Amino acid sequence: MKIISWNIERPNKNQISKIKFIEDLIAVENPDLLILTETNRCVNFEEQYFELHSETLPTFHENQNYFEGENRVSIYSKFPFKNEVKTYDSFTSICGLVETNFGELIVYGSIIGSFGGKGLHFENDLEKQKNDLENLKGNLCFSGDLNISFSGWKYPSAKVIDETKSFFELQNLEILTENYENNAIHTIMSKDLLNGKKISTKMIEIDRKISDHNMIICEIQK
Repeated sequence: MKIISWNIERPNKNQISKIKFIEDLIAVENPDLLILTETNRCVNFEEQYFELHSETLPTFHENQNYFEGENRVSIYSKFPFKNEVKTYDSFTSICGLVETNFGELIVYGSIIGSFGGKGLHFENDLEKQKNDLENLKGNLCFSGDLNISFSGWKYPSAKVIDETKSFFELQNLEILTENYENNAIHTIMSKDLLNGKKISTKMIEIDRKISDHNMIICEIQK
């Protein structure tokens, strides 16, 4: 199972070359699960994936202007969704249950702090999403732009990093992307699902004209 997580930095329908680059790169990598953040419904994979999207943003929301079709999180899956799971905020996270070749998997797509890793938006998102995760039962893939760097520069703070890592440990979750320095994009998965499997990760560096975040790829093999 191949999982890609990527913040594509707010494309709009007029950025034809940017959209084509995004769509073409994802087609080449061909993930089974794809979690996009800071995205837009103008990014279109036609019938390659089943899809879940956080609520489309109004043109003005939380003191911020948005392009037509923007949404914060989308999940694309080659596995059909058995159902959608309600999250605390329909704008900031999206969650669904899929039947994978490793069994049932809850996929929770997230952006924590739409305006960065500090302030009330970040603190509220982090607390509320932790509550969501605590209430989910079954194997989990939690992925997206967490605005937390688990290695390298201590962003947003050592306290937030330590507390978040401790929370994942208590939930029996493993941060597959922990060792990428200064990286805010992460995939976290249930240890029970990973047990006895081969796990590999890689980062694809992205031109800053496309996005200020790199693409993160995780693969799980029997």
